[in-house]
Amino acid sequence: MGDLIPIDPNLISILKGLDKNKTPKPFGREIFILSTYIAGAKYYKAKEVAKKLGAGKHLVFRREVDNPYDKKAIAILDLEENKLGYVPERKNEIISRLMDAGKTIYAVIEKKEIKDNYLKIDIKVFMREY
Repeated sequence: MGDLIPIDPNLISILKGLDKNKTPKPFGREIFILSTYIAGAKYYKAKEVAKKLGAGKHLVFRREVDNPYDKKAIAILDLEENKLGYVPERKNEIISRLMDAGKTIYAVIEKKEIKDNYLKIDIKVFMREY
């Protein structure tokens, strides 16, 4: 029993993509897709939860196919399901297609800056391949 490694609850949340009906798959590889930032952070809960957000924190993506402004919209949430903003529209086409194909996509915070009451969160986007 001493050889067992505890499962990180953050990893389970990412693998499930906050979808309670999905079964997580324990083995796979992480594939880096791109670096970007969270768009629209000032309109959502990013400022309210900014103290909890820092480099290395994992974030979950959720597709919004019914979004009236962008059919490829991808909301970005923390692991407590607070909406922080979106993947920028000019960066979401490939990611949305991968998600629509059933791929597990998530992000890791690279850097957070607050300048003159403006919050900028840079992220790295990954795909979990099984």
